[in-house]
Amino acid sequence: MSIHVTDHIGPIAQDYDAFLFDLWGVVHNGVAAWPGALRVLEALHGLNKQVILLSNAPRLGVAVDPVLARFGLPRSHYDRVVASGDMVRHAFETGALDLGSRCVFWGKEPDKAVIAGLGISFADSPDHADFILCAGLTDDHTETVEDYRDQLLWAKQLDMPLVCANPDYEVMQGDLMLPCAGAIALAYEQMGGTTHWFGKPYNVAYDYCQRVLGGVDPSRILAVGDTLRTDIRGATDAGIASVLITSGIHGREIMANGSLDHAGLDRICAEAGLAPVAAMTGLDWQALPPL
Repeated sequence: MSIHVTDHIGPIAQDYDAFLFDLWGVVHNGVAAWPGALRVLEALHGLNKQVILLSNAPRLGVAVDPVLARFGLPRSHYDRVVASGDMVRHAFETGALDLGSRCVFWGKEPDKAVIAGLGISFADSPDHADFILCAGLTDDHTETVEDYRDQLLWAKQLDMPLVCANPDYEVMQGDLMLPCAGAIALAYEQMGGTTHWFGKPYNVAYDYCQRVLGGVDPSRILAVGDTLRTDIRGATDAGIASVLITSGIHGREIMANGSLDHAGLDRICAEAGLAPVAAMTGLDWQALPPL
């Protein structure tokens, strides 16, 4: 089956009441918001559609708002950011996750805020902890998963659970592909370690968004993302239609000099067993006039 390819989402959007947009690679590039994405969010705001920016970022959504403002995205253009960190905090706050009061933390220092004020202290090694909270690599420009393997092996010997606050395996930063928390969590799971995942593609992400949206029927929600494994798989499993942005994570496979390899797109979707309702090279509201 060939995936429908379009250069504007406007005609598709009319069939939905609420939208879940991935951030990095869809709405912004890590430096600025894409102009086309701004046009889409502005148009949806004008139509009074509900918009959630759904991110696997290992922090609280409110911490993402000022970053998006610096990228040029007005706060009025979306209802809220839901990040993986929100899901982790909610799980601890509600008792859905009760793993103890001491954790080893891996990631960037600001992301410790995810569990601030919850009575959880930080330990310097698995020997003095109840669980690992993995928000990422301490230095994702110089470290790899191998740098954590010895600690993971020791944690496995201690039968210690790992909480993954970002299921992404990697993220694009300019021309670089940087490892994320999901790569560490995957390695631990492959060792036989117990891993708790928070974010896309897991149900916890879509259940959380359903609460925020007030119970909108999944058939009236459209998800837009750039990754088959997380964005498209998660939406599909939740009964939500999706649009794939092809210039993000999969750009190396199916984009060449700005042009989409249609056969390549069909191939990777078929291999994943997924069928988004459409694909776009970049998010935009309406077709651009011819030059």
